Amino acid sequence: MAEETTISLFCGAGGMSLGFAQAGLKPLIAADHDQDACLTYEQNIGLKPFHTDLNEPSADFLAAIDAAHDPLALIGGPPCQGFSSAGQKNADDKRNRLIFAYLGLVERLKPKWFLFENVEGLLTSNRGKSVFLLAKKFIELGYLIRIEKVNFASFGLPQGRKRVIILGNRLGVAFQFPIPQFSFNSGKHKNINSLPPGPTLADAIFPLGQASDKMEDAVPYRSPAPENDYDARMRAGSSTFRQHTTTPTQTQAAAIAALKPGQTMQHLPEAYWPKSFKRRAYRRVKDGTPTEKRGGAPSGLKRLQGQLASLTITSAAAREFIHPVFNRPLTYRECARLQSFPDHFNFAGSNQSIATQIGNAFPAMAAQVFAEHIARIDSSFGADRNVTRSGLIDYELTRATAMSPPLAQTDTLLASLSDKQIGFSLLTA
Repeated sequence: MAEETTISLFCGAGGMSLGFAQAGLKPLIAADHDQDACLTYEQNIGLKPFHTDLNEPSADFLAAIDAAHDPLALIGGPPCQGFSSAGQKNADDKRNRLIFAYLGLVERLKPKWFLFENVEGLLTSNRGKSVFLLAKKFIELGYLIRIEKVNFASFGLPQGRKRVIILGNRLGVAFQFPIPQFSFNSGKHKNINSLPPGPTLADAIFPLGQASDKMEDAVPYRSPAPENDYDARMRAGSSTFRQHTTTPTQTQAAAIAALKPGQTMQHLPEAYWPKSFKRRAYRRVKDGTPTEKRGGAPSGLKRLQGQLASLTITSAAAREFIHPVFNRPLTYRECARLQSFPDHFNFAGSNQSIATQIGNAFPAMAAQVFAEHIARIDSSFGADRNVTRSGLIDYELTRATAMSPPLAQTDTLLASLSDKQIGFSLLTA
């Protein structure tokens, strides 16, 4: 099965592709619109992606994918700024059309499997209609699908990171998602149970030690030998590493020094607040939005806690996430580690471009778990299994005991697609 084709759409810097490669399913075709990300991908994954806008794919990209007969898997996470809680949650954002561009390529190629990833805001976008229409179309194309909101910390990522995954196959094979392997606590997100605790932020980044002055500097590890299992995985035979520098913060030095672990800018006196933060803090008070819908002031700088998993890494993490011990933001290498990029994986482009590539990535560690899961299920039934049925196997929108009104709307829509009456035998392999 490893010889079958995997195609990576919206490949970015290559986090998802790296995980699939680590599982023996390295993509043979990839595409992204960002030139820096394409260069990063080529230098680290060893494959030159097609540099193209997938809303209007280039002719050479279409020719390449059309030549990939009966591909094993189509994987990717379309840009999600229109749904993200870090953005403005604009369901009409033109970038959201890329979700349906992904869908169109699934229809064109009919891969045995597809893996679709997006932010949790997708579940409530357009009053649940976005994910409903997407699921309905996948089903109409002949796929058995499952939709879940997954926290990648449950697979050993030292970061609380919730994402929506839609996984499907056209083999007529029902399935479950990979079983969680770790309990975790990132403060905001936690699931403390009988499973072994996952790696903490300290496990992930403390072995890197002090930051360097220049991106190109070769930096030695704090100790010659790996300090824990996660550190060993990230070193992967490296003796030094690069891009262990941070964004200059001279104007915020006093505020950073005043922050204690777990605190944000909101915990500091207003004398520490820069003008930009004050504008953001009071913007919602002045714009007429009802008090109960404002959501409070932005958090700005945040000092992380070493004994917990990290908060979700975004493109702003290298500016706003402060090291638990040192009075500086996280370095690019530290952010990359928290996204499970190994230390030999270097990024191309400007500092802001690198921060965006890291923040937007699908963690390689989680991708490997899903790739191995797909491989086990597929090989259990054989690649030539006939298409016998399609439908929505199941979905899990939240593990909380209560459901918000917007999520309840989504639940009602997805319930209308449910195929539970067929009584599938779910696989846990």
